[in-house]
Amino acid sequence: MREFAFASPSLDLGCGDGIFSFIRAGGTVSAQFDAFLSVRNLNDFYKNVDVYDAFQKDKTTYVVDPPHYRIDVAFDNKENSLKKSDQLKLYHSYVAGDANRRLPFTEESFNSIFSNIVYWLDEPKTILKEIYRVLRPGGHVCLMLPNHTFPNFSFYNQLYAKTHNKKFVFLEQLDRGRFKDNIRQAHSDHEWRKIFRQTGFEIAMHRKHLSKTVIQIWDIGLRPLFPVLKKMVDQIQPDRYQDIKSEWVDTVRRFLEPIVEMDSELGQGVEAAFHCYVLEK
Repeated sequence: MREFAFASPSLDLGCGDGIFSFIRAGGTVSAQFDAFLSVRNLNDFYKNVDVYDAFQKDKTTYVVDPPHYRIDVAFDNKENSLKKSDQLKLYHSYVAGDANRRLPFTEESFNSIFSNIVYWLDEPKTILKEIYRVLRPGGHVCLMLPNHTFPNFSFYNQLYAKTHNKKFVFLEQLDRGRFKDNIRQAHSDHEWRKIFRQTGFEIAMHRKHLSKTVIQIWDIGLRPLFPVLKKMVDQIQPDRYQDIKSEWVDTVRRFLEPIVEMDSELGQGVEAAFHCYVLEK
């Protein structure tokens, strides 16, 4: 995203809890910050319930360094996500809505838009036309979009969804609807470019990222263990919590940082899983 700048008026379309955009903007949080402080319905985790869709107001200020810039509008379909993002003081205003519908903004409202949710939506051409409508001439939008290789990197999709082999039915509990519900669009660079042309955009920048190795690690990760890990964490004595957390983070980073740094070398002979595009109106 280094060629993309948030030029005001700006929009984060599908901001979630805001932490990605906050860190990208140069903000830092204290070691006490935890994205999973607010969760609910842990016992329904394997029923495809979004346990993260919860909010518990905390009077603690976790922001250590403010972001280098602010974004004018945060847009998301979940009120709890907007409440979480408000604690970071990154956004000037907040709008809740469904991006599958007409965006609640007038024509040519923004100079810059970032979005990591286009592939979650029902029809990419529809949302791209809406982004084009609310973007000012000469404005830019940065999009993260799955490559056509991405579905093949999913253990659930490759071993069960495609084959219906009952031996792998347990992978439904690993996926928990994530692939089916969230990865609705995955296209080659050629196919995405065709959609961009049809909606009026020109491509200012394109890069691929996230190797097969990185995606396969992410595909499982610690996600299946989350409910029991959260319950274990809740039992840690407050005076021990920070030391244990720091050791946990240092241990994980020891293995993940070199893998991420070698991302371009770990493709296993296939194209990367994601595109990053900067488009211009």
